[in-house]
Amino acid sequence: MRSAVLWLVDANAVSDADAAALSACLSDAEMSRYQRFVRRVRQREFLLGRVLLRFAASRAVGIAFDAIDIVERPGLAPLLQFPMAFPLSVEREFAFSLSHSRGWVACATSLDTPLGLDIEALDASRDIDAVGLAAFSAGESSWLSNLPEADKVAAFYGLWSDKEALYKLMSHTGERPELPELVMGSVRQTSGPGWQAQACALPDFAVSLCSRHPLASIEQIHLQATTPSAWSRQLGDA
Repeated sequence: MRSAVLWLVDANAVSDADAAALSACLSDAEMSRYQRFVRRVRQREFLLGRVLLRFAASRAVGIAFDAIDIVERPGLAPLLQFPMAFPLSVEREFAFSLSHSRGWVACATSLDTPLGLDIEALDASRDIDAVGLAAFSAGESSWLSNLPEADKVAAFYGLWSDKEALYKLMSHTGERPELPELVMGSVRQTSGPGWQAQACALPDFAVSLCSRHPLASIEQIHLQATTPSAWSRQLGDA
């Protein structure tokens, strides 16, 4: 039975002192990219994303946090490198996906199936019908425009998040995928050949986790602090 873990942390809560300490774990390439961000919130998202990815990977495969290297790949998801003595089969099976929105960082991991993850903050001030018409197919935008007004914001971001997560899932080969229609005959689609999407709960956000194979369970962990040592204590480590 396949499963995944979804980790969530609020990067807005990171202090300057913690950010300086956390940045020490970044590689030279990561640090160079980190320092290029102009907006503070985007810098914090990147930093917490890389720290959280190392932490989640270390928990999933049972190796030390600082034994994991991350290689930058322009235009693609980062590549994790485990110690040379680590079993290659586990390294190949380990899958992850990162996303961020409004300071929140999400990381999904699995040893069973490739993943695609997206998180989007709900923004009721946007013209949902107009944006949907520009961003979605004719069938998808028609489905959205015919919904009750009270349902449109959540439906828009749920659809957007599913499409983003599915794009990530289908982009593992480095090729530009052609996304399927997510509304067919006025029916919202959450699965298809080689994919399924599941919505995960986070107030005021849409969170979508797409997987190549059906997931029997998704463990969702909301980390309350902003450092790996505090996360370990929260999870009951000595």
